[in-house]
Amino acid sequence: MKKMLRIWGLMAFVSFLSLSACEEKDGADPAVDLSFSSSEFLLDDLDALATPHLRDGCDEKAFNLHTVATAKTDRQSLSYILPTLGLQTNQAATIRDFALDHQRSTSTHRGSVSIIHQEILMRANAERDTYVKAYNEKRISFEQLEAKLLTLRERVEAELQKHEQKQTHMRVLREHRTGLMQNIETVLNPTQLQQWSNWRRSIPS
Repeated sequence: MKKMLRIWGLMAFVSFLSLSACEEKDGADPAVDLSFSSSEFLLDDLDALATPHLRDGCDEKAFNLHTVATAKTDRQSLSYILPTLGLQTNQAATIRDFALDHQRSTSTHRGSVSIIHQEILMRANAERDTYVKAYNEKRISFEQLEAKLLTLRERVEAELQKHEQKQTHMRVLREHRTGLMQNIETVLNPTQLQQWSNWRRSIPS
């Protein structure tokens, strides 16, 4: 009888250890990077994506887009604000999952915007090459070349901003960004939420 009691006691102890291990696993993820430096936290500047800066496009250089990679020190980046909130590991893990889901759900739309930009540039540079060739063959003057390139630039800038399919993708990107921000707010405590809200008011919407 005593032997049976010892066996049952041992089984209960093992069960307790297993349950405790499961609770620890569910409550915290030690693999979470609390520096928030991985790519899912480096949010694109949607305003810059919506209105990209067109440069060059003169008699010597083809049209190009000025792009700057988002850095974790950029104020609009989650990598800027999240380390300042004093997040618990379980909060950080949940936010990481939100950010990863946002990254996956917006990848196609960000890629489509990039393709649209490249297609617009290819057409613009093909037209620019035609004008430059005409100038080099002395079929138009330099003043005429400059005028044509200026008109072309204005048309390209408008297309980069107002392209119908791009506007659709940008609308989806902004909706997902809003959803990400709202999801993050659900896991913050009142003090964190106040600091988060102050940050959000300080950056472009």
